[in-house]
Amino acid sequence: MRRNFGAAVAAVTAMAVSACVAEAQVATWYWTVSDTGNGDGLVEPGESALLTLWVGFNPRQDQAGGGFAWAGPYDVVGNDTWAWGTVEQRLNLLDGHGGYDNGTLDDDNSIRAIQHAQLPDLFQQGLMNSDNPIKLFFVRWTPSAYAKYAVELDNGGPDASIYTDVWGTNIPYSGAGGSVTFHIVPAPASAAAFGVCALAALRRRR
Repeated sequence: MRRNFGAAVAAVTAMAVSACVAEAQVATWYWTVSDTGNGDGLVEPGESALLTLWVGFNPRQDQAGGGFAWAGPYDVVGNDTWAWGTVEQRLNLLDGHGGYDNGTLDDDNSIRAIQHAQLPDLFQQGLMNSDNPIKLFFVRWTPSAYAKYAVELDNGGPDASIYTDVWGTNIPYSGAGGSVTFHIVPAPASAAAFGVCALAALRRRR
């Protein structure tokens, strides 16, 4: 009997855990990386990195009035090599309340106290951005030297809220993710590949 009772308790617990997991509301933050050259995400001599921060909500809120409400403040912080360049542009892509700016830039290129918010759809007169995922922040960064190294960036994956109707009813989502790594290279990838091929051909001729 005890074994059967224990098995029953375990089954109920498992179902409860599964239900909690199924109902979890998660805001997943992530970066997309491009560059001012060929867009392959490798920062080659003369190029700058183009970094865009996104957040996606699961489960989605696709009903009328559903969409991003607010998040932050949070910081965008890099590793040591992030300081080896210049933040030439930083842009808050969603600031529907007004009054929030593009964050404060520190000497080490950390961007502090970024916030995003927009009013409920009822007050937006059809202008509310309900994209999911939605892009929230943009950074253009140029290295001071082109060599072979990696750069890491992280916004900490903060919690966020999302509207569920036009009136402003909102629910919280737990934040996750938010980090990215991109690479600086000392020569264009195509030129480097050409050099390797040329060297191999020369060796075959010999």
